[in-house]
Amino acid sequence: MAAQQPTYEEWLGSMARSTSAAGVVFYDDEFRLLLLHATYEDSWQLPGGTVEHGQDPWQAAVREVVEETGHHLEGPPGLLGVDWYRPDGLDPYAQFLFRGPCVDREGFAVTLSDEHDAWELRSVEEWEPLIGTAQAARLRLVREALITGTTLYLQDGHSPRP
Repeated sequence: MAAQQPTYEEWLGSMARSTSAAGVVFYDDEFRLLLLHATYEDSWQLPGGTVEHGQDPWQAAVREVVEETGHHLEGPPGLLGVDWYRPDGLDPYAQFLFRGPCVDREGFAVTLSDEHDAWELRSVEEWEPLIGTAQAARLRLVREALITGTTLYLQDGHSPRP
């Protein structure tokens, strides 16, 4: 006797659930990277956030960058890469990383939202004491992709191992 096929609802219920986030990498001519300091936790992060219902990752990136920095992104999206996160105790999510503009460190300013209280442009090496080794390793890969023009595929902030 053949196994009964699941109903559409059963099949749908068996699918993995995930969310998406979008981050934008602003950098200067020396490939120092812009991070924002969160007010809701002691962490430094790329401008960006969760993709909301009805948005695609680029729309979320544009919205979040305006909210968090006051900057309006121009032109078509430049996908820098994707990082597939699998945090303990949470559903996995894909963070889409977009190439932001190369900015002039001297003439650049940010209008912060209530979610952030500081911003800095620093080298990965300067960021490491503030963000830790694991996050700095991720930023090194991001910086390398900016320099080489390659596209990243990361898993939990690292290049996948075969």
